[in-house]
Amino acid sequence: MNVRMLSANAVFLMLPALLAACSDAPRPPAVSFRIQNVPPVPRTMAQMSREVHINRDFMSPRSRARRAAHSMHPRFITIHSTANPKGDAAAHARALKRGAMGSLNWHFTVDQYRAVQHIPLNETGRHADRGGPGDMYSIGIEMGEVRSHNPIVTWNRSAKLTAVLMKQYHIPLRNVVPHYYWTGKNCPAPLLTNGRPGHKWSWFISRVDYYRRCLETRPAAAF
Repeated sequence: MNVRMLSANAVFLMLPALLAACSDAPRPPAVSFRIQNVPPVPRTMAQMSREVHINRDFMSPRSRARRAAHSMHPRFITIHSTANPKGDAAAHARALKRGAMGSLNWHFTVDQYRAVQHIPLNETGRHADRGGPGDMYSIGIEMGEVRSHNPIVTWNRSAKLTAVLMKQYHIPLRNVVPHYYWTGKNCPAPLLTNGRPGHKWSWFISRVDYYRRCLETRPAAAF
């Protein structure tokens, strides 16, 4: 997406280039978005993590997907959507554990109620580009599309999780990317516009930025 001039209550997102460790990964374009006008509500990492409601339900290390994994220090966060109107986060955890996804796997599935973690964060998944830089350097988050769930709640929970991971691994906002960025796939479809990042993706990034600022804002001192 090209950077364009915005009004006074908007900013350019211009963040540093990637570290040399992942110089073979292309540099994401800057994303323009409007800053949320709501003042950040300070949270600690522990508080935000509780709001996300993270459950660990790891695949077996002997599973086909995990046997092919490599060690990883995350530099990106890749956002996907499941395109499954029936399966919630727990159902995707069960499918991964029984090998129903074959060689595919990712780090989290998020739904209206929780975020289920499937593999360790220092381990590569296979979710973005068949062993390319998207897999080698990024945490994969799948957002559920359960028909009976409220998508805004799911997206908001995903934004909170993304902010927590950014803080934990010092990942810049520029490196929060849609699956589209790696392969041109229409994913996460609910947050793309005509198959490409547009105003809906900018809205999601604005939520991620808001929660990032919540984690970086100190509570007012008590007198």
